[in-house]
Amino acid sequence: MWFCKNAAQCRRTEMPSLAIEAKKNAKADAAYDAVLQLLYSKSHMPGQHLSDKELASDLNIGRTPIREALIRLAAEGKIVSFPQRGYFTRPLVEWVLLDSYVVARETLTFALTRTRTHPLDRTAPSGELSPTELALRAEEIFTDIALGACNCEICHIIDKFCFCSHALRMEITASELSPAFRTSLARLTDAMPQLGKTTSAVASALTNHLDVEQRAVSRALQNMSRRQLANFTFTKKYW
Repeated sequence: MWFCKNAAQCRRTEMPSLAIEAKKNAKADAAYDAVLQLLYSKSHMPGQHLSDKELASDLNIGRTPIREALIRLAAEGKIVSFPQRGYFTRPLVEWVLLDSYVVARETLTFALTRTRTHPLDRTAPSGELSPTELALRAEEIFTDIALGACNCEICHIIDKFCFCSHALRMEITASELSPAFRTSLARLTDAMPQLGKTTSAVASALTNHLDVEQRAVSRALQNMSRRQLANFTFTKKYW
């Protein structure tokens, strides 16, 4: 079973053995965090090969911790692994993304019924956020709802969903699709103080926002494909 770093708090128990193990794996954890942060940036395209040698050089970390980080990321479903070929960033496939939204909607809706804690305070209005901040705000809200359920499996599902759809969300917030995203996110942000009180209000705003993102999948992927094709054509022309 997958355990998040908040597993002890979720179960209201002490887990000293895990704490000791975490200290032993400090290098592996640092490598994992570094690779994850790199993947969250736009430095890697969907479906791109991840070389442990290049990552070790770029991040100034040993190859062994990098390999351990890649194994962990693959086990979590954040990257893909192919025998004899290595590790790759996940490709953005429309039907896979659409399915992930179905799973996320069902998981978050269930999480709302089990919420025990209040969300973190989000004071900045959505209209004042940059495209990157908008994408992260949505992911933070999804994470808040998952954490409120105090269930590691829910946290795992939503963590993977946020990561695998991050590039798509960044495309939406930086394109002509952004206004609808901002409006629905503002409604969701305004509803979040009702978490644990008036669940139906949060559920309605959450469903509306996920619908906005899901409807934008096809258009966003088309925009990304056109841009990648243009970059490839430009590179080939001036090679």
